[in-house]
Amino acid sequence: MADFCQQCSVEEWGQDFGDLASITTLEDEAKGLYAVVICEGCGHIQVDSKGRCVSVDCIHEHGKEKTDE
Repeated sequence: MADFCQQCSVEEWGQDFGDLASITTLEDEAKGLYAVVICEGCGHIQVDSKGRCVSVDCIHEHGKEKTDE
């Protein structure tokens, strides 16, 4: 089965299916630690507890969204 980060899921199907959610724990996220996963849209990335790509070097540069906030 293909897994997609939150951003790719919304871009592709218009909703987040949560494929990569909860892989990173809230405790790790609070420490700035993120799970490394493979998103079918981004490639090798890191995701937060919601399955959102936080990697600034992903194919779509999703992580830059987080740093721009």
